[in-house]
Amino acid sequence: MFASMARAARLIFDPAFAGIVVKALLLTILLFAGALALSEYALSLLPVLGNPMVNRALEWLAPVLILFAGVVLGPPVAALFASLFLDQIAARIEARDYPGTVAHPASFLATLRAGLKLAALVLGVNLVLLPVDIGLPVLGELLSVAANGWLLGREYFELSALRHCDPGDADILRRKNSGAVWAGGTLIALASMVPLLNLVAPLFGTAFMVHLFHRALSRNRNKP
Repeated sequence: MFASMARAARLIFDPAFAGIVVKALLLTILLFAGALALSEYALSLLPVLGNPMVNRALEWLAPVLILFAGVVLGPPVAALFASLFLDQIAARIEARDYPGTVAHPASFLATLRAGLKLAALVLGVNLVLLPVDIGLPVLGELLSVAANGWLLGREYFELSALRHCDPGDADILRRKNSGAVWAGGTLIALASMVPLLNLVAPLFGTAFMVHLFHRALSRNRNKP
């Protein structure tokens, strides 16, 4: 797993991937900027809440609320990102590091639907766990990271696997490597919740799961 992590991290600084990295960063920034702008606009529409000072306090707290919104929105953005750039990144990684592999990527619309569905699921889980995050900060954050890690790890791994095998085989391979997949997903979830680091988290996660899939596939083939 650590070897896959190191190779994925190097991709961000690899000139061969510069075009994808720039597009990915710009798109991620736009997604976050749009989401945070909507949050700011929603705050501006609030009526006077009993006392004007309440609204004034919310305005003062707006930067903190927006930062918190960025933390909550990080995992859903990472989930959506998988559907947009995984095929491009996977194809380039495989052409360079795993020559001879034959991939059968799904259509863009199919992967986009999967990404939107997962993004909605991750956002829903985060909203459900939000009261626990506020009431029991440490426990709530651990539950959020664990849930996001499981969801993101599953999605990123299976999207990588489905380029090469049918859904049944992809699910079996994921289950055989469930610990590494969950750990990888947790890394993606943690990175996606950290400001600035969340800009490269989806890119890192995509590359990481492509390498993890190929290592898992190689081990599975070499077993007697």
